[in-house]
Amino acid sequence: MKEFDIQAFNEGEMIFEIGDVASHLFFIQSGAVELINAQGLVFGEVPKGQSFGEAAILAGGIRSASIRAKGPVVCTRIAADIAAQLLNAHSPLLVTILEALLLQQSMQNSLRHPQDVRVLDAP
Repeated sequence: MKEFDIQAFNEGEMIFEIGDVASHLFFIQSGAVELINAQGLVFGEVPKGQSFGEAAILAGGIRSASIRAKGPVVCTRIAADIAAQLLNAHSPLLVTILEALLLQQSMQNSLRHPQDVRVLDAP
């Protein structure tokens, strides 16, 4: 689809960082990415065929981890508004369910790893 961008990243390149506004959802076409916590420690990896950046689906979503390319990576990048339109076109109920699941996941992550939560200053 023309709304989707293909974006390549070099090894070690930061794709986004904790606290960034979640503006895009990513699907890995080749390569893998590392998930990095607030202390700069790698705590996970997302391989080819998987997605990351799901916080983009939430209105006002904020990144809860930093993501770094582990070797060369090629992703399909989908803007948050386009992702929301696609979900709404299939089922508005699906959007509500996904938002609830993502919020629950975010709260559970905060409880398990409170040191990784970054409080942003109010505008």
